[in-house]
Amino acid sequence: MKNPTTRLQTLPGADAKAPPTKSAGRQLMTLPEQIAEHIFTAIANGEYAPGDRIREEALAEQFEVSRGPVREALRILEKDAVVRILPNRGAHVTQLSIKEVDDIFEIRRTLSGAMIARLTVDEAAQLAAAMEADIRALDALALDPKGAAAYYEASFRLSRLLRESCGNERLAEILGALARQTLRYTQLGLATPARRKESARNWRTLQKAMKAGNLEAAAEAVEKLVDDSRREAVRQLEARQAGADPRGAAA
Repeated sequence: MKNPTTRLQTLPGADAKAPPTKSAGRQLMTLPEQIAEHIFTAIANGEYAPGDRIREEALAEQFEVSRGPVREALRILEKDAVVRILPNRGAHVTQLSIKEVDDIFEIRRTLSGAMIARLTVDEAAQLAAAMEADIRALDALALDPKGAAAYYEASFRLSRLLRESCGNERLAEILGALARQTLRYTQLGLATPARRKESARNWRTLQKAMKAGNLEAAAEAVEKLVDDSRREAVRQLEARQAGADPRGAAA
């Protein structure tokens, strides 16, 4: 386990991989929110494993702040179920069971479909145009055996764009929290080139449906996008639990 290695004041406000803590309309983050973003980025980068303890005193020293802002940052992450704060044991990175991963992805799938379905035809067409550059990037990255990290970042940008454009701040906040909870499992679900190619096709199908104003087909496409990641993540987790090699063909 590692601590974040760069001081707070020298880092940008939020890492590209990290879903925003607050709604899209808010640009400035408080000190605890900034610290929460950096802790989350460390978790996303594998510097903390599921179940690891996050020590307040080490982070306070690292960021050159008192323990108060760090404690508040951990409460922010607890709200999104990224960490769990246990009495007399401190904060620990959440360790989800396979069933919990499956259940959270199921919720994401349902809410993502509802998010697309509530768009107007004009809003969908505008979003489809805004998505084009990242969709093209996904098409190229899906063919690159070493493109996993860049693929996930482009995919996240698209997901964030959809959330921020849905017009329902509460729905966007809930989906952002769910994205945080399933971050490493989404990455796991996109770990193989076959899965990234499938994902890129799903994104292109979604964009075409939005451009054509077919919101029903678009909602189905985004649900499939989430569900495919769910199935692959669960498959790999089950294989690991059984002690098998998870590097099989994508579901």
